[in-house]
Amino acid sequence: MEKLEIMIQLASERNIDQVLLEFKEYAQEVDVDFVRKAVRAIGRCAVSLEKAAQRCISVLLELIQTKVNYVVQEAVIVIKDIFRRYPNQYESIIAQLCDNLESLDEPEAKASMIWIIGEYADRIDNADELLETFLETFPEETSMVQLQLLTATVKLFLKKPTDSVQRMIQLVLSAATNETDNPDLRDRAYVYWRLLSTDPE
Repeated sequence: MEKLEIMIQLASERNIDQVLLEFKEYAQEVDVDFVRKAVRAIGRCAVSLEKAAQRCISVLLELIQTKVNYVVQEAVIVIKDIFRRYPNQYESIIAQLCDNLESLDEPEAKASMIWIIGEYADRIDNADELLETFLETFPEETSMVQLQLLTATVKLFLKKPTDSVQRMIQLVLSAATNETDNPDLRDRAYVYWRLLSTDPE
């Protein structure tokens, strides 16, 4: 674990290829916790070394192709951080992320994927269908996932105000205000509801 930290600190544009090769190897070990940390290390390198970000993303996509559940989930989490750091630069990989929706069962990975869908809803043709798959389990989700679903659905509605998305937003606002014990979720839902029902004139 300490070795990973040291490698992240020493990573530079000159040695990033060797560092990524090492991290990729670590990400295929059997120790799940170590593998997760190795995947996060790749993400941290991408965020701190702008010129190496593309190479880091390539390695993350190769790891996603392994279809190992916890590797895919960790990769989705770090890719969300990369998207936040470099907005509108790497969204060409979103389709590959969406192909792995069924393997996401951990709250942080789900919330990250939902954030990506909401953030890039105008570039994802079936963003409403993708969010709908998460909305089916809204009451059972953790508050982290519920908050992200609420925000992503509002973003989707603002970017694509179709009838089906309007029904989705009404469902999620209703669920967030009536079927939850989480005061943060309920308050945010009420704020969104008031904002969306206010005439901008």
